[in-house]
Amino acid sequence: MRYYDSACHKWQVAPKTSYAGGVARPALTERRKAQTRREIAETALALFARDSYDNVSAEAIAAEAGVSLRTFYRYFSTKDEVLSPIITEATQEFIAAIAARPAREGLATAVQRAYEGIRPQQGPEGVRALIGLLTDVPALRARWLSDLRTIEDALLPVVQRRARRPVSDEQARITAAAIVTALRIAVETLARSPANDPPIDALAHALKYLREGANL
Repeated sequence: MRYYDSACHKWQVAPKTSYAGGVARPALTERRKAQTRREIAETALALFARDSYDNVSAEAIAAEAGVSLRTFYRYFSTKDEVLSPIITEATQEFIAAIAARPAREGLATAVQRAYEGIRPQQGPEGVRALIGLLTDVPALRARWLSDLRTIEDALLPVVQRRARRPVSDEQARITAAAIVTALRIAVETLARSPANDPPIDALAHALKYLREGANL
């Protein structure tokens, strides 16, 4: 199993332990680390949403999460990185959901259906707060764009497997980039919208536009 290591900014292969039935899972230590990382990230998101990003220090996040400042910096080299685990886990879930869709579905349909099945832990308002922070805070926006590139990279093999006909690496990357751009614009537009429209509607409209050729 692969996971994103916020400390070194790359995907890692977690050590695996075999269980009955041949199922392999990450070692207990790695699962505990991932859980701690996620708990710190969720705590930071709540504090940022309540007090604003600039008014929350790493010390405040650590104290609220019940960990030492040293532990905080063991998982995150800067405050700017602290929300990445939330994006990373959502990315992994999203990519896995697309890959699991029936082979008969077109790629755009598979992306839409996969997105429909995701239930973020933060709920709709939490997602709005998260995307608002990622787009409005310059330091976090840089991280958000980096995370989107990670999603794009993770989509490449999925695009190549689901393509109706053989595609080159360059063509697969163009398709992956188009999907990620549609997703980014959909969620960013919703984060700024006063209406409570379902996120899937915005994504569906964006994907429909791509399927129709995007006026190219």
